Amino acid sequence: MQVVLEECDFFMQIHDLPLSMMNLGVATLIGKRIGVFPDMETDDSECSWGASLRIRVSLNVNHPLKRALKVRSMTGKEFLVRFTYDQLPNFCYLCGPLGHIDKYCEVWFEDGFRNSDDDFPYGP
Repeated sequence: MQVVLEECDFFMQIHDLPLSMMNLGVATLIGKRIGVFPDMETDDSECSWGASLRIRVSLNVNHPLKRALKVRSMTGKEFLVRFTYDQLPNFCYLCGPLGHIDKYCEVWFEDGFRNSDDDFPYGP
């Protein structure tokens, strides 16, 4: 019997979000735009008070991870929020999905691919 892993839960941090938007409602909206949103770390008031909003999301591991997202406040102001993911397993900084590392990525072998050693769109 073979088990196919397509979705996995990960903790992620949402950066550059105004303090007034660090709450369960905003976390739910962002989490649902990224994947399936099961949980968020909050205090009793359902708010987050750190430098970032930390949520748990269920992601399809066959798709590239999202790096950023535009969100709009209640006043209509737009913000670009960035994401970092906690404790990822094998992750390719070159093409984005889980399951292999950039050293073994097929993108290296594509015709016309040019890379300047530090030009990784999904990481350091």
